[in-house]
Amino acid sequence: MRFHRYRLRRRIIIIAGALILAGLVFADRNGWLLVHQADDMSAYHGMKARAVRVIDGDTIEVSIADALNRKPATRVHLWGVDCPELARPTAEPWAEEASAYTRSLVSNFEFTLWLESHQTRDAYGAVLARLELPDGRIVNEVVLEQGLARADDRFPHAYLTRYAQLENSARRRRVGIWSNGRTSQ
Repeated sequence: MRFHRYRLRRRIIIIAGALILAGLVFADRNGWLLVHQADDMSAYHGMKARAVRVIDGDTIEVSIADALNRKPATRVHLWGVDCPELARPTAEPWAEEASAYTRSLVSNFEFTLWLESHQTRDAYGAVLARLELPDGRIVNEVVLEQGLARADDRFPHAYLTRYAQLENSARRRRVGIWSNGRTSQ
């Protein structure tokens, strides 16, 4: 009787282990785990790309395939920038202007993506990057200067102080979202 209990426990452990292993493999293949994450720094940092689609003022899709999410284009979020959102039941004030301005900056141009190695993606799987235009301007900074975004200080990055200064300058000049009562401050 003791021998049968031992064999039964052993079978249960083997089956449970196999199920756990299969679940981990499935989760990894679907991008739910970061165990098999593509090397974002080598895939994107310093690479040139074109905008495929502008989702809103701080999020675009670029012409580099996303190996992690297995998509033909990569979603990029402007690092350190928070524009009013279009993707809500009703768009936030200034969302259309921020989106149109970002579109005007990145359309028809090849730009360079710059990442920070300590965090390459946000919680939604978008690559976090600064976008450098051919003339040397940084899209993240330009939207802040125009008052079409807030400096996003939720996550540390190398330009945190600079972005806060750009936001403060736009506030003082009362441009964009800082120009009237259409924004929640």
